[in-house]
Amino acid sequence: MEPDGVFRLYLRERTGYTARAETLTPTMKLPVVLFGLLVALCVVTNLAFLLEEVPFEDVAAADGAMQRVYTGHGVTHERFPSMNHGGDGPARHSPILWLGWTFGLLQLAIIVGCLMLGVRRAGVTRLWLGLSGLLLGGLFTMMVLSYRGYLTDAAPALFFGLPAPTAWFLYGLWPAEFLVVLVYVVLFSRSIVTPTDMRRFREIVAARQAAAGHSPQTGQTDSH
Repeated sequence: MEPDGVFRLYLRERTGYTARAETLTPTMKLPVVLFGLLVALCVVTNLAFLLEEVPFEDVAAADGAMQRVYTGHGVTHERFPSMNHGGDGPARHSPILWLGWTFGLLQLAIIVGCLMLGVRRAGVTRLWLGLSGLLLGGLFTMMVLSYRGYLTDAAPALFFGLPAPTAWFLYGLWPAEFLVVLVYVVLFSRSIVTPTDMRRFREIVAARQAAAGHSPQTGQTDSH
């Protein structure tokens, strides 16, 4: 390991082959972090399936045994018997609301992290993408917090004609998603595929076409 953080390995004995292997620690950190986020996302998903559904009631079956009946969904509506409804919202959602919040934040982190994979060097592009991700995470958190209050509020206030959780999503989270797209598009040619990269790519394509006997204009094989 040399002082610049690059590991070089030279193989000359027996094979006579000389090679150099470079480990770019900053570049490798992001895939590892993304893999950890993906594992965490799988854990949260499994927890959502493993946690027992609420609310429920233990009722006596015809044979006298106790049977657990989950009353959080498919409950017959009191005024419209032909329609089922979801039951007690606070009882259903409050115990697992943190799972939905965690799942959403992990999804946002994975999306922003995948966009950062194409960035050639850490700098203004990753900074802006990271700040955009933090903004989305903050808006999503406010939406979840307002929904928690909305569950227990008997007379929720409206914001521009919408309940607070819906307003946070429609007026905040949804428009902010375009900020990530805008940052990625504006800085694409500066940090992801630069004009130098495109020029070099065209040179490689032209050289391969020439080596294969193809004309760059027609793409047909030269008969001479």
